Amino acid sequence: MIINILWNYSILVICVAGFRGGAVLDLILPVIQLLLSWFNYSESKKWQTVLMLEFHLLVSTVLGLYLEGYLYLKYVSDDAESVLVFWEVLKIGVVLVFALGAITTLLKYLSTKNSTSK
Repeated sequence: MIINILWNYSILVICVAGFRGGAVLDLILPVIQLLLSWFNYSESKKWQTVLMLEFHLLVSTVLGLYLEGYLYLKYVSDDAESVLVFWEVLKIGVVLVFALGAITTLLKYLSTKNSTSK
């Protein structure tokens, strides 16, 4: 279980380690988030576990994108355009992970509900 939780925080590590890449780095994050959501869904037996893992993915995404934006704006470029780009990237990342979390949790709930009622 701890390994599954730590995998979800790989987003945080990628964002902080590659902050010099700016918003270009964020183009690969949806693919990683999709893979992590699928991993959370497939490796969990209960919907509560999927919900908990997706919450960790959400926290990792918010912290990672916020810290990436902060570090980029502090050390690379601090113009107004960069600020707007990173706020939009943060909003899109949060909405994407929240939607993926809701979908995978609901699917796991429905699949476990159907298997236990039979």
